[in-house]
Order: sequence, then C-alpha cells, then structure tokens
Amino acid sequence: MKLAFAAIPAFGHVLPMVPLAEAATRAGHEVTFVADTKFAGRLPVPVLQGVPEGQTLADVTVEAKAAMLDRDDPMAWPKALFGVVMPRHTAPRLLAAWADDGPPDVVVHEALNVGAAKAAAETGIPAVAFHIGLAPAEMLLAMLAPMVGVPIGPVIDPVPPTCQRPGRSSLDRLPIRSVAWSDSTTTLPAWLSRGTGVTAYLTLGTVAFEAVDVLRRSVLETAERCERVLVAVGPEGDPAALGNLPAHVHVERYVDQAAVLGRVDVVIHHGGTGTVLGCLAAGVPQVITPQGADQFLNAERLAELDLGSVVDNDAEPGAVATAVERALTDPGLRARTDAVRSEIAAMPDPAEVVAVLERRLS
Repeated sequence: MKLAFAAIPAFGHVLPMVPLAEAATRAGHEVTFVADTKFAGRLPVPVLQGVPEGQTLADVTVEAKAAMLDRDDPMAWPKALFGVVMPRHTAPRLLAAWADDGPPDVVVHEALNVGAAKAAAETGIPAVAFHIGLAPAEMLLAMLAPMVGVPIGPVIDPVPPTCQRPGRSSLDRLPIRSVAWSDSTTTLPAWLSRGTGVTAYLTLGTVAFEAVDVLRRSVLETAERCERVLVAVGPEGDPAALGNLPAHVHVERYVDQAAVLGRVDVVIHHGGTGTVLGCLAAGVPQVITPQGADQFLNAERLAELDLGSVVDNDAEPGAVATAVERALTDPGLRARTDAVRSEIAAMPDPAEVVAVLERRLS
C-alpha cells in the first residue's frame, strides 16, 4: 500500500507516529510523512511539506486568535487552531501534491490534523486517526471532525486501559503500544553513560512557553536531591537563560529522550503526552509542571490515578523537591507505575497494528 502519515509539524505531534510509519516501511509499504521539511533527515521516511515554508508557531497563533469565534467557549482556541487554521493550510497542500503524484491508498493522520482527513475525504480514500493525547479521543474528534465535514473513522490509540477515562464511547479504537523512537541525529551525553548516583531528567518539551523561571526553580530544587541532573531546554531554547547552575547539572538543547528515559530515576516535565507515555512505558516516576495546551488535562489524569505528582507554577518553594523525593521513595507510586508499564508492554506493537491496517484497508 501507499500510505501518507500526516501530523501537525511539531516534535510532540510528529514523533509519536514515527514508530508506526517505520513499521509500515519495514512491512514493504510506500510511506511518506506530511509535516515540515525541517524533519527531513531526522525521520526514517521521506518527508512532504504540509504547511507553508517557514510557517512558525507565532504565525499560526496570530491566525488562530483572529479565527476564534465564541471567546467565552473554553475550547475556542483549539477549535480555531486545529479546526480552522491548520486545515486551511494542510488540506490544499495535500490535494495539490496528490494531484501531481497520485494519492495514497490510506491516510494516517494525527487526530488534531483534521485537514489531512478533509483532503482524504475529498479524494475518496480512507483515513485513520492517530490519537496522541490523554484527553478522550472521542471528545477531540467530535469537536474537530464536524468543523471540516469529515466522519470519525478508526482511531489508533496508544493510551493504556488504566489511563482511559471512564464512560468512553464505542469508538472504533485500535490500541497500539507506545514505543519510544530514537532520533539518529542525536546522541546521549557521554557522562550519562558513566558514573553512578540518582539521576534526574528535566524538560518542558520542545515548546516551552518561555517558562524559564519555572524550569530554573525545578532544576535547582531537583539538584538538591539528585547527584546528576540532565536538562533539555528544547531545540530553540537558550541554555544560558537558566543562569548559573550547580556543577552536577548538565544542560542540553535537545536529547534522545527515548534513550534518556532508560537511564534516569525520575523525570520532571511539562506533561506533554509523549513524555507522559514515555515515562509510563519506561517505568520512570514523574513530576509534572504543566504549562499549556493539553498538559493540564494530562497532569489532572495522572494525579487522579496517583501515577505522579503535579506542581503548579505558583507552588510554594520546595514543592518540586518534595515531589521529587516522593517519586524516588514512595513504593506505592512505584508499584502503580510498574503496573501501567506492564499494561503498555502487553499492547499491540506497531508491526501488529500495520498488519491490522493491511487486513482492514488493503
């Protein structure tokens, strides 16, 4: 089959889908990934430009603000961004590309990228959504799909059963194991492979909402408890912005997070879904300091399940240190985290999901 994978062109939206795209390639299918050519050379498949060249987060933010309708609606922002602005750019580009090179047989689109689903519907080819959040997939699709006039089809869902919210609908759900993907263009810091001591990893993701003060507070309080601390400030982040730090704190822009998670004892992060599921899959306890987007929903869900601690931006001094201490010493938290790790390990891996798609769609 000829498959097109399509995601909003940001690391947290693209990377969760890469293991499935790679598995499809290994199974002999022709695969392209629609995102942004900044990912070309990083992904193991060809990349097609899915948005205007040079488009930035600031650009789409301005457009989304102008597209917001009912500003009293708490979902006005995601509706404008994912239901209006991104489809405005994505659908025409895909239709033009497919007119030149021929359409794929199947489109696998990130659930928030409904512009790709719209292009598939207009071309008459099947589309399968790939859910990347802990927020209910049915809630997001029920909100966004009608905005572009597409039906809700099958949904590939990496959220393990324990983390699913009660009362979910009878969505055509295809479970998939959350598999971390390692970017071959990055390497682990050499020091991380040497020495001993309690090791912490801190990140606010690749879109850090300029929360430098929050990250610095977390770093300093974590460094009081852990002998080795790795900080990732994001590809566009400035390590110098964190100021003077203790000698056992190591700051990088971007790291191979999949490999890092196998070498650390605790993770303090923003609550992005990829990091949440990555920590659960690796069995690493986590502390969440949510900054925006769906991170608050993710933090709320982990707190409900007592699978991690949540520290707000305005928390009292010492709150991060207390949460880190709990993550390292609470046997109940460790047992619950281990149980979900086993649950994720039992879910179908990407190769098995490719076989399901072959049976259903070829």
